[in-house]
Amino acid sequence: STTTSNISAALVEAGYKVLQFGCDPKSDSTNTLRDGKYIPTVLDLLREKSKVDAHEAIFQGFKGVYCVEAGGPAPGVGCAGRGIITAVELPKQQNIFTELELDYVIFDVLGDVVCGGFAVPIREGIAEHVFTVSSSDFMAM
Repeated sequence: STTTSNISAALVEAGYKVLQFGCDPKSDSTNTLRDGKYIPTVLDLLREKSKVDAHEAIFQGFKGVYCVEAGGPAPGVGCAGRGIITAVELPKQQNIFTELELDYVIFDVLGDVVCGGFAVPIREGIAEHVFTVSSSDFMAM
């Protein structure tokens, strides 16, 4: 998330329109772009009401970076990957990526992938490039 946020910040400073889409159930991908503040997740909004306008899940952070957090199921209940599928479908169905005239949409996917749901940006054809960033941490890929 730190690397992703730094890339988003660098791109927006270079004049690009960027949306960072956090795909970790912890919903903390965009915190560094928003002074440590959490934002409502797509899945939280969908749990509250059946019909959600995707704009309700989009917040602005550092110098205008658009920030979205997918969220996840309650711990121990459900599949986080399926949550990502649902969360990515909402803005896609409402043409948000086109409407905002984005230059880059960056999906921050966690490294300890346990199911195929995290491959949604690639499988759905909305990701053009995939970069793997690893470290020497115990949870690294």
